[in-house]
Amino acid sequence: MIKNTLTYGKFRFGVVDDDDVKKDTFRMRYEVYAEEFGFERKEDHPDGLETDEYEDNSIHFACLNDTDSVVGTIRLVLDSDKGFPIEHAVKTTFIGEKPDRSKIAEISRLTVSKDLRRRKEDGMYGVESYLKEKEGGILPDDGPIPEEMLGRKNPIIVLGLYQAMYQESRRRGLSHWYMITETKLFFALKKYGFLFHQIGEPVQYHGERIPYLGIIETVEKDLIKNDPDMLKIMLSGLEPEYYPSYFPAEPGKS
Repeated sequence: MIKNTLTYGKFRFGVVDDDDVKKDTFRMRYEVYAEEFGFERKEDHPDGLETDEYEDNSIHFACLNDTDSVVGTIRLVLDSDKGFPIEHAVKTTFIGEKPDRSKIAEISRLTVSKDLRRRKEDGMYGVESYLKEKEGGILPDDGPIPEEMLGRKNPIIVLGLYQAMYQESRRRGLSHWYMITETKLFFALKKYGFLFHQIGEPVQYHGERIPYLGIIETVEKDLIKNDPDMLKIMLSGLEPEYYPSYFPAEPGKS
C-alpha cells in the first residue's frame, strides 16, 4: 500500500507503491479539485480521477487513516522531458548555484480530505486556523487569541506528508524543491521549519499563486540552529545513512 511508513496517531504516511492506493489518491484529488473547489473541470476527468501528464514521472505520497482510506496526498514531480510544471507557468530565477536537474523536484497536488477540514475557516489545506490574518489565516495579528481558537492541534496531515516527502528526498539525493502555491501555505510551512524563497512574480491561477524554491540543506541547517527538536522529528524514521552529514549527534550542541 505505502512504504517507508511514518505513523502519527491513527494516520500513516508514506510513499505509494500500490496501483489501487495511487488510484485512490487521484480519486481524492478529483473530489477536492473538481467537485469541491471547481479548480478542474469535471468533464475533463470523466473517470472521476484527477490526473495530468506528470503522474508517471512523480513520486506519490499518501496519508491513510485507520480504515486505510486516503485522506491526504502530495507528490514530487521529478525531472523528465516534460520539464517541471512551474517552468510552464511562470518565469523564475534560481537562488545560488543550480544543481543538475536530477537533484530538483517540484512539490504539487497537496490535498487534504474535506472530512478533516471540519471548521469552515480551515480552507483547502486546513492551515488557516494556525496563521495570523496577515499570513492568510484567521488569528488576530495583534492582541490575545480568542479562547475558542486556543488549543488547536497542529495541521498533522500537511506536516506528515511533508515529512514523508522530505525523507524520500533524502533517500534519492534531491537538493532543491520547486513549489508554486498560495501565500498561506508558505507561511504555514515556515512556521514549522520548511523555509522557501520566492523566485518569481505571482501568477493568477485559481487565485494568486507564488513560485518558491526550497533548498533542503538550508532548511536543515536553519533547523539545527533554531529548532533542533523539529529536525529530530523530521529525521525520525529515516535510515541513518541518509542523515545530512552536518547533523550533530546532539542537535543544538557543539
